[in-house]
Parts: sequence; structure tokens; C-alpha cells
Amino acid sequence: MITIYHIIIVGLLSCLVMDLWQRLLKLTYGINPSDWKIIGRWFIYLVLKQKIYNPNIENESAYNNELMIGWIFHYFIGVVYSFGFYILMEYYNVFEATLIDGLIFGLVTLVIPWFFMLPVLGKGFLAMKTPRPLFISSLSVWSHLAIGIAIGLLYKSFGY
Repeated sequence: MITIYHIIIVGLLSCLVMDLWQRLLKLTYGINPSDWKIIGRWFIYLVLKQKIYNPNIENESAYNNELMIGWIFHYFIGVVYSFGFYILMEYYNVFEATLIDGLIFGLVTLVIPWFFMLPVLGKGFLAMKTPRPLFISSLSVWSHLAIGIAIGLLYKSFGY
């Protein structure tokens, strides 16, 4: 039972680390953090209209509580990442609870934004349909490195 709590705590705290990283980027360089309202809207459209691909999501009608739903979805995905790392660490011996393995895991998770989320939002693979694909893709790198490193170090702090 304690393992489930650790998985959840690691997932939530690793998302918090990413969010703090994005706030630091906003304060120091004026780079806006992820827009969880749009992710919430996308998720609502997915559930209500079974619409995965929505290239005009930013122009779709807004729903009540889409920002809150986006934040909940974001933290849920953090717990999913934590669970994935745990499974790969404890059952398959792919990773250990270290900074380096967390960093590698963070890089592996880039598959999700680069090849799923950005494309379903109409931004293309690796954000190629945006005005600044390299910039957008690199923001994903840094955010996912923050999550991955946090996951590795948090599991280490729990004695895994």
C-alpha cells in the first residue's frame, strides 16, 4: 500500500517541479508556461465528442472549468509517468532511482508531447506547424527533463 502512495506522491511532486521550472522561465525570460486551459478543453472535447484530433482547439467554444480540468489532467499524467518509471525500475530493471536514469526517463517521455499532444492540437510533429518549432520543442525538453529528474531523485529519497 505504501508503494501506491509513493507513486502518487512522486507523480504529483514531479509535476510541481515542472510547474515551478516553467514559472522560473516566466520570471526570468518572459516565457509563458503551458496553457492547461487548452489541454482541459481538448480533454473535454475528447470525452464529450470523442474528438482526439482538434487542430482548432484554441478557437473552439470554451467550457466551464476547463482550466481546472487541464490542471487535473496534467497532474494525473504526472502520476502515470511516475507509475511507468516505477514499473520499469522495480519489475524490469530498466531504470534505477538516480538523477541520470530520471533524466533519461524524462527524455523518453518526450514522445508524448512531440508525437501525440502537439500533433492532436494541430501543431504537427515536433511543433513543425508552429512559427517556432525548435523553440516549442526545446521547451518540452526542459519541462520533461525537470519531471524525469524529479522522479528519479524522489524515488531515490524514498529508498528505492
